[in-house]
Amino acid sequence: MPPQPSWVMANKTKPRILPWLREQLDSGLLGATWIDAEHKRFSIPWKHGLRQDLQQEDFRIFQAWAEASGSYRPGIDVPDPAAWKRNFRAALDRKQNLRMVSNHSRDTQNPHKIYEFLPEDGEGCDTGRAAEHGDQEETIQEILEALTLSTQQQQFQGDFNPNSLLEQLPQTPEPALSCNPLMPIFASGFQTEYEVTAFYRGRQVLQKCLSCLKGLRLVGPGPGAETWMELDGTSLALPEPSSTLTDQRTAYYVSRVLGSLGAGLALWNSQTEFRAQRLGHCGAYWSLGEQASPGATGREVTKEKDGQQVCYIPEFVNDLISFLEGSHRSPQYTLWFCLGESWPTNSQLWTKKLVIVKVVPTALRALHEVAQAGGASSLEEEVDLHISDSVSLSLAPAHLHGYLQGLAQSMQWESGAHC
Repeated sequence: MPPQPSWVMANKTKPRILPWLREQLDSGLLGATWIDAEHKRFSIPWKHGLRQDLQQEDFRIFQAWAEASGSYRPGIDVPDPAAWKRNFRAALDRKQNLRMVSNHSRDTQNPHKIYEFLPEDGEGCDTGRAAEHGDQEETIQEILEALTLSTQQQQFQGDFNPNSLLEQLPQTPEPALSCNPLMPIFASGFQTEYEVTAFYRGRQVLQKCLSCLKGLRLVGPGPGAETWMELDGTSLALPEPSSTLTDQRTAYYVSRVLGSLGAGLALWNSQTEFRAQRLGHCGAYWSLGEQASPGATGREVTKEKDGQQVCYIPEFVNDLISFLEGSHRSPQYTLWFCLGESWPTNSQLWTKKLVIVKVVPTALRALHEVAQAGGASSLEEEVDLHISDSVSLSLAPAHLHGYLQGLAQSMQWESGAHC
């Protein structure tokens, strides 16, 4: 059997990253090199994942740490260099006795970052409170890093193309998780408002923003809605079609749909997800996306007591992180509901459906807009985000990437690393 590289674990014990990193620097095999005689400062290759000249050797150290820490098993897990690099950087950023000196990742000739070991690197402090603190720090590090692992267990065969990989863009050190302004929004249930827009045969008849602490219920117009006041959720009565439509035949059919809503269509959220439930006789279909696209996957809303998941917030957060890293695919958070009819097929326009309701969680939209404005750039000026009537925050767009990573780790911990 050929000898294993030094970074591969001989057993199931996960190595500590700083001693491991020193070994790799001393070996010089993974591209990371010392740049001073005292062996305090070192350089790590940090090439952008979309560069045409990207080679597998450009992310060897990230893969090596992924293998050493157990987050990537060659031949079993799907290679994900973007995640390898993200986890590697997160592991370094959590070490108080290490700092990034300069970031040259956009250097066209030699993209790299320079780090420095600080004097209090823990060497010679293996006893007493210092050792105890180090052990606790490593335990916390292992827990946090475990939360970033892929849950994909499928067999992977063959090579992959590094030119398709994504790369982190932030050019400033990312903030500590302890001061993450996004955390309070999710601390005791996700806090957001709902922007609700209703369409009758493609014509907008309602747009309203509501703060719904216990969720939202879409109900029909008229006094019948008051019958269900004892149910949880803020009720929003859709407008009377006869007052908004000139075509009385269309108004008649829309009125029949609304009349069958009964207790309504319920939508509520927890810390990690949005759920929906059909409470009345009216059938309903839903889809998640920027548009109510014909032929999209429209699924029927359940009548089961616990409802069904219609939007998973950790997935939104992870997609927003990928968006900041250059994926060009916007995260999905807009919910569409088709009431009384099946979802439009490829040969239909959604504007031909009798009742379509669009629901936007404004907190998710606000985060997306910050990302679009340059969340991974050098924008240091803070912007004010309106989350709900009771929650607002100031956020520097340049720090959004780091805040989202901390949020993703926290949410995966709370949800048992669902995604």
